[in-house]
Amino acid sequence: MALFHNSTMSSIMNMKADVYEQQNTQDPLTGAIAREWVFRETIVCKIEPVKSGGASTRGDSKVFDKGAYGGYAEKLQLKVKCLQLLSKRWRLENIRSSDNQQVFVEIDRYGKPDSLFEVFSSHAVLDPFGKVSYFEAVLQRNPVQSNDKTIN
Repeated sequence: MALFHNSTMSSIMNMKADVYEQQNTQDPLTGAIAREWVFRETIVCKIEPVKSGGASTRGDSKVFDKGAYGGYAEKLQLKVKCLQLLSKRWRLENIRSSDNQQVFVEIDRYGKPDSLFEVFSSHAVLDPFGKVSYFEAVLQRNPVQSNDKTIN
């Protein structure tokens, strides 16, 4: 599979993001399964917010939906272009611009930590000759903004 590697593609994919992979472990005493997120790699990419319309959409592409418990849940979708297929078992965070500035942060949380995004879908994009040019994925802001261990 020959990916489109040239100066044009590298100028388009001028951002970076850290990829974390879900790993499950089992507690030997209780048998409970614990999920944790382990750093996998840093990828080069291009990330843009997905534009959506409607009265509940703000200018920053964030959508607020009525949650199950009566509160409002913030939703943000991103489109990412990169040189590898992204797994739904991965998360992206620490998304940085070409000058290494944080792009998506939790501004209302103490310390303004990076926003965590889950991979919602991922697919290849073909060039006019039928070869894989790059991969495109849709990311969604994770409602739980923590990488702490979770017991399933």
